[in-house]
Amino acid sequence: MNGHRHSLALTLIGWCHALLPADRAAWAAAMKAEVDAMEDGHAALAFAVGCIWGSIKARTLTMAFAAQSVRFATISGMLALSLQSALITGRMIDAYASTALVFGLISALFAAAAVWSYLRGPMALIQAASSIIPVYIIAYAFVSPKIGMVSASANARLYETLAIEGVVIWAALLIGGIFMLRVENLQSPSARALNP
Repeated sequence: MNGHRHSLALTLIGWCHALLPADRAAWAAAMKAEVDAMEDGHAALAFAVGCIWGSIKARTLTMAFAAQSVRFATISGMLALSLQSALITGRMIDAYASTALVFGLISALFAAAAVWSYLRGPMALIQAASSIIPVYIIAYAFVSPKIGMVSASANARLYETLAIEGVVIWAALLIGGIFMLRVENLQSPSARALNP
């Protein structure tokens, strides 16, 4: 039983090597040497579990990991919103053509921004968001019952809500893009080579 725990500890240490950032390779070697030196399998396993926890923390606390996570989340979120808007468009096209057109445009907008930011990086997301936020603000002014011109429309309240929602979503995407660009600019040239 002691041998199984020791071999499991060595497997976990191997995972630590994969989890740790490249500049922490010496840590993984030291962890392996420590487990090799331990005779008690239970102690080696407990040590390896602690090493896994430390490796996960070291990986997730790096800014490059955070920026990649934000980039993945923003692109996934935009694609999800695009898909949701496309599904709503399909359901509404027969009954409410004008509203379906609005949802279709929203779907195309999110899909195009997701592809553009995937291909061109955080600057494209910043450009898209800073261009689209004023459009949503103008749309809100146009459909708002207090200042707008189309408050008599049956769907004016829906359009007003979509405009407010659009400003909030695109502002969040703008903040995410600024964060990603900032992290990208803070990385050293050697770190950029390791984390493309």
